[in-house]
Amino acid sequence: MPQNIHFRRATVSHRARPDDESARERKGWGEETTVSFEINIHDLPKSNVIIINYPGYQGDIDGYQGKYRTLAHLIQRKGIGAVIRTDNQYRYGFLYEKSAVADLRATIEYALENAESICSTREPDLYLMGFSAGAGAIAIVSPNYPQIKKVLLMAPSVDVGRATIEEAFGKFRGEVYIAVGEDDECVGKEAGDYFLGLATGARKKKLVIIPNCDHQFQGWINGKIMSKAPFWAFADDETFPSPEGGVVLYE
Repeated sequence: MPQNIHFRRATVSHRARPDDESARERKGWGEETTVSFEINIHDLPKSNVIIINYPGYQGDIDGYQGKYRTLAHLIQRKGIGAVIRTDNQYRYGFLYEKSAVADLRATIEYALENAESICSTREPDLYLMGFSAGAGAIAIVSPNYPQIKKVLLMAPSVDVGRATIEEAFGKFRGEVYIAVGEDDECVGKEAGDYFLGLATGARKKKLVIIPNCDHQFQGWINGKIMSKAPFWAFADDETFPSPEGGVVLYE
């Protein structure tokens, strides 16, 4: 991991009601409450783009061996855009497929409301990148914000609701980039074709199946490939998925 990665922390909050029937006996179930979580912000005052990274289910804000922190630093350093990182946690009492989407919406709203202190403009373009369930949540919210111009879905899953994803994603009019491992043991390589097929309204869409790659992009070679995915989607790096020139995210 690069040393001296600079970012700042902020708190995002939104109102929600516990709605998981299995937790009905819990005190306060069904009563509106404030949900708060931390985000990490890598500012880039010279850019008009904010990139939001959303991990998979129970994903940590930094990622395995700090991979998301390293990715954000690379994106910022190469001038692609400012980056906001968040986690993706299950909260007892809340239906995950709804809460995961609500947390992403709250993060997007924060980015738009505070854009002028994060990037160069109060009206930024948004690029969203997500992994597994986080990618599925991106597919749901993408048509709801005209500021979202590009999305990168890595090993996308339907954990946040297949029907909701199918209803929403075809309405997105931006650019769609999908990367999935040929040996993905969780969603299968077929997930790539599935999500690509749903993106019927996309202005541009591309799918790459990565050989010798599982769901988690395990191994230092697949980590180098993952490190190049945002530059493929957001900066037209045509060398993807070659690991050449990528950064080792983990051993």
